[in-house]
Amino acid sequence: MRPERRSLLPRWLTLRRCAMLVPVLALSLWVGANAYLGRLSSIPTPFVQELPDTDSIQRLLVVAPHCDDEVLAAGGLIREVIGRGGQVQVVIVTNGDGSFSGTIVEYRKLYVGAADYIRAGSARQQESINALAALGVPTDDVLFLSYPDRGTMRLWEQYWDDGRPYRSPYTKAIRSPYQRTYNPRAVYSGHSLLSDLQTILQSFDPDTVVAPHPADVHPDHWASGAFTALAIATQHRTPRPRLLLYLVHRADYPVPRGLLPFAPLLPPARLVTDTGIWGKVILPDDVVEQKQQALTLYRSQMPLLGQFLRSFVRHNELFYEPLTQVAPRLAPEQALTPDPRDWQTADGSPVLPVMEDSVRDSTSQELGAGADFVALYAARTESELWVSAQLRGTSNPLLSYTCLVRAANGAEVARSRVLYPPKLGARPRTEALGPYVLVRFNLAELGYPHSAVVSFSVNYPGGKTIDRIGWVVVNLD
Repeated sequence: MRPERRSLLPRWLTLRRCAMLVPVLALSLWVGANAYLGRLSSIPTPFVQELPDTDSIQRLLVVAPHCDDEVLAAGGLIREVIGRGGQVQVVIVTNGDGSFSGTIVEYRKLYVGAADYIRAGSARQQESINALAALGVPTDDVLFLSYPDRGTMRLWEQYWDDGRPYRSPYTKAIRSPYQRTYNPRAVYSGHSLLSDLQTILQSFDPDTVVAPHPADVHPDHWASGAFTALAIATQHRTPRPRLLLYLVHRADYPVPRGLLPFAPLLPPARLVTDTGIWGKVILPDDVVEQKQQALTLYRSQMPLLGQFLRSFVRHNELFYEPLTQVAPRLAPEQALTPDPRDWQTADGSPVLPVMEDSVRDSTSQELGAGADFVALYAARTESELWVSAQLRGTSNPLLSYTCLVRAANGAEVARSRVLYPPKLGARPRTEALGPYVLVRFNLAELGYPHSAVVSFSVNYPGGKTIDRIGWVVVNLD
């Protein structure tokens, strides 16, 4: 009788189970690589100068996507301005009522419905009122716009018109269900949100506006910043208010995490570019302590996000001031090409990027150089606006590239979107050439605008965004 053959593998590790483990291990490697690359992208730079002229701020408008962002990003600056006798108004775009896990933890329910989300939103409104009161901001100067949490990007990109409002998947509403609402008649649309911000800017007349940075990976933060920039661009008065941008969500920012009140808050090195300037506002010890106390009043956020919130209690706050970007006029004889290195301007000046982007921020970008933006260029002819996106590698015809423009002509806003869908075979050389992808917009169709807010994205065929560059405000005068 032959001896029984015994497997060299443990009994529990059969071939079938090994096959089942393969996708799990692959997913773990993918997540780990994303985390590692994200950590690399957020390594801070120590070279940050003090932000100039903050002592002259007298009328400060702070735009926060959610209840708590106002104190996280600018609680110290708010306290400093009020301490000098200045006035501060805080605009909170959403009530942060779309947190499934947060609402479950807060109300200890396995199933939560629209009423629970609204209840959570009302509680978060009160937390902002309490925290800002601790910093000296009167309740009347806290304005809740009450637009849909996790929906403001949809308002910017898809649901612009009042006649086709967005419905919140959380509150099930198409307009604010909250008693505390700046404009109760407004529906959930991009037009309504922009109109509210325009009215606030006109009535409050700030000298400085603080809003989210376009490199913030949270869609509500990205879109709140874009809406704010567009609202400022439509203002008739000059000079327009100074715009300072802040970062909250991006990989491991801030680094390191935890309550470190004597440590500096520094920007990720990859976000230090030539298209804007990072600056810090140094806070006195008593202001740091007041900010820390104010953050403890966001009680609903502490169980899940306490360590993250306390990471913004530092001896400085950090802001990015974008430089003015102008689309130069191209020479009349300019040939059509996506490569901005071959663009000839009418005055002979070089065409420089209007925005630069960090690279290799995720595994998808690392593996696909044609899905990783490097820079954005803009120029104009007599009849067209040209926007060219530079990629880290050659553009990929199997991916889709989209450029969205919101153009300001006085208070009027026009929208135009160019989509290059996936296709088999190479794109025309007038659209894509090497690492450059060019889109052109008819200025007459945009109403001959004086400014445009421009962004570019690259997506998988199914629609998932791989990378995005912008928003950026480009002057066309």
